Amino acid sequence: MCQKISLVILLIILGSSRLILSQEFIAGEMDSDDSYVEYLQGDLPLIISVPHGGYMKPDDIPERVGRFAKNQDIYTIEIAYRMIRKIHELSGKYPYVVINHLHRTRLDANRNIEEAANGNKKAEKVWYEYHNRIKSIREEIINEYGKGLFIDLHGHRHKIERIELGYALSGEELRLDEDLLNSGLAGEFSSIKNLLADNIRALSFTEVIRGDYSLGSLLMEKGQVTVPSKEIPFPRSSEPFFRGGYNISTYGSSGGGTIDGIQIEIDLHTRSDKELQKKVADDIARSLLEFLSIHYFPDIMNISVKEISIPDTSY
Repeated sequence: MCQKISLVILLIILGSSRLILSQEFIAGEMDSDDSYVEYLQGDLPLIISVPHGGYMKPDDIPERVGRFAKNQDIYTIEIAYRMIRKIHELSGKYPYVVINHLHRTRLDANRNIEEAANGNKKAEKVWYEYHNRIKSIREEIINEYGKGLFIDLHGHRHKIERIELGYALSGEELRLDEDLLNSGLAGEFSSIKNLLADNIRALSFTEVIRGDYSLGSLLMEKGQVTVPSKEIPFPRSSEPFFRGGYNISTYGSSGGGTIDGIQIEIDLHTRSDKELQKKVADDIARSLLEFLSIHYFPDIMNISVKEISIPDTSY
């Protein structure tokens, strides 16, 4: 329940203290009914999903039994809240946001329903609410903008303290020869397949995922060590790396459609330190807006990207 209270504070900060209980929303208003799923109506072609940050362990939804990952991605909800504020501050607009408040011991919202809910009907109901909301947002964005970006926000506990970006490609695949990566084979299986086919800057696959204007390089410019990026193009063979899971494979464009997907994994130290937590949230927020401006909609947001020299590749 503490997360619900903090959400009211957030809405006041955002300038909207009214909670909406119906299905009619305007940008910046949050659906905060008795469900374990919360939803922020957006007016940007950007979805932020937070599947593993929940704190709630209700008695009527038992712990999942079996060899399932159950670690909470602690502070990812708090980081998402700050990202909302920063995106609004920079652009005057809101991302769409879907948050699962059930603890991962009760529900894993980044898995198929069988593994996610472990057969519990109440957990299954929450799973459907979460994923049906994402599906309806995707349809809304496609109808309004034609294309967009889905972000699945996570936290990792790897020893290397850095952000990992998942494009549905393994570390081994990211280490392939650059010519092979740019041949089109890797892009066919990537969660940003549509962006590679419909890139307003006509950039190659490797330029999009680790070039000067990649999300990783935009974050590196702000001091956030990130892989893949221009400075760290791929994880070494001995280094753990999250390629992305069920959500970006389902809601990204690897299987078709015009919504691309990227999984963002933030290390535990950054998430746990209050000042680092604020900085990473602000840096991701700005970088996502820059990424949308560079690769999707250059005129859609009132933000400054003057520090980025965007090449004219329209010839």
